[in-house]
Amino acid sequence: ESEALIEGLLQNGRLTFDQLVGRTISKVPEGTIRPAREEIRMNFNRLVYARYVERCPKAEPHFDPREDEERTSARRRVPKTAEEVLSLEQKVVNTATLSDPERFSEIPYSMEDASKANDCPHNAVAGAKRKHGAFEVDEELNSTIAENEVLWRVNFEKFIFCLKKKFCADRKKPKLKVGTHPIWESFFEANLTDRDTNSVTSSMSGILEKLGQKEGCAAMTVDQIKIVLADLQCTTSTSNEDRDAFTFDLRKMVEACRNEEIESLVKKKYGQEAFTIFRLLVTQGCAVETDQIIDTTILDKQIVHSTLYKLW
Repeated sequence: ESEALIEGLLQNGRLTFDQLVGRTISKVPEGTIRPAREEIRMNFNRLVYARYVERCPKAEPHFDPREDEERTSARRRVPKTAEEVLSLEQKVVNTATLSDPERFSEIPYSMEDASKANDCPHNAVAGAKRKHGAFEVDEELNSTIAENEVLWRVNFEKFIFCLKKKFCADRKKPKLKVGTHPIWESFFEANLTDRDTNSVTSSMSGILEKLGQKEGCAAMTVDQIKIVLADLQCTTSTSNEDRDAFTFDLRKMVEACRNEEIESLVKKKYGQEAFTIFRLLVTQGCAVETDQIIDTTILDKQIVHSTLYKLW
């Protein structure tokens, strides 16, 4: 059912929940039981809670350039600090952007199906609590608006992050020592949050829980896991709240993989000397004088000059 909802959003770009319900029901083959509206809403709210689906930005954001100019002028009177200069287009985009609670605000349950939703195991996740008095009327109105007027779309950031995690996990597997593969896999599976799409953070308790589900890994100790995580370049968290958490920087691995791909292309096209020079420049990460390249690579001066001209 969730797959059908995602497919509808991918094919159409953006839809209201009401349109998604119509599409989902129309796709059900004849002779089979059609899903109820509250069942579709339950599955949809699961996707929103998991951040695979989000509300679209404001269609008509209110942005007054004159008010923005006044605020900018007022800031100039304050002692100057390093601040990013945004274009008018970027300011409009920022105005239209919703906050995280707004982006991932689930569709509230109306009165008639609130009792059915309360029987659902997802109730704790979807927040389908029964309201009383005036709150019931507000809840029903909010539900109607969310179903018929609010546009929804796929959250590509979440999917790209999942693909990035999978790529990094798979890329490192062949280089892992014997017995460390389950720990590396459990570390990625126990990821705490998806808000930072450039790193994976997992708690030790989460890693132990995932390891316990793997065959022959339940007996691993915390000290063994910590040694492996350190070898895998996972750093410990500095915050007091997550002292038992470990973080892996995905950017470093993506950058290293990108460099490896480029280096292999350089070697294939220009030879070993070009590969050696290019690897040195990538490692240094800054401009390097020709004489220093000659001294470091121990290559002939003429070869270095000709190779640099080819690469240039």
